[in-house]
Amino acid sequence: MVTNGRRTVMLTLHRRLLTVIFTEAIEKRPRTEVFAEHEINNLTSAVKERKPDVALVEVPERNGTPVLNALVTCDLIKDARPECKIMLMCPEADKEGVGECIKAKREKRIGDFLFYDATPEFLAAALESMLSVE
Repeated sequence: MVTNGRRTVMLTLHRRLLTVIFTEAIEKRPRTEVFAEHEINNLTSAVKERKPDVALVEVPERNGTPVLNALVTCDLIKDARPECKIMLMCPEADKEGVGECIKAKREKRIGDFLFYDATPEFLAAALESMLSVE
């Protein structure tokens, strides 16, 4: 739920450069503020303190490493703020990761997902559209 006409977006991304690029694109949206939390140990307190309306969580590229469970991050956000809508960002070439995103959306653990190749402007518009859906 958007309060006082302001919307708060939380970015939980592994690549800090993406955080900077996406922050710039999202901040161009009217009445929207953005913050980032990169540390999972600080996630719950950041969500409770800043009260994001929507969160963007990155499903990192694995490059042969075990799957880092972005859904655990989503669950921590939802536990701390159930009304927060969540969007995952997934590498389009990772079939297992895409499958996890589809499954999470079907199970209503997330609101939506998009691929890494989305433009910052498309990302900002997608996050904004999630805020207008009740």
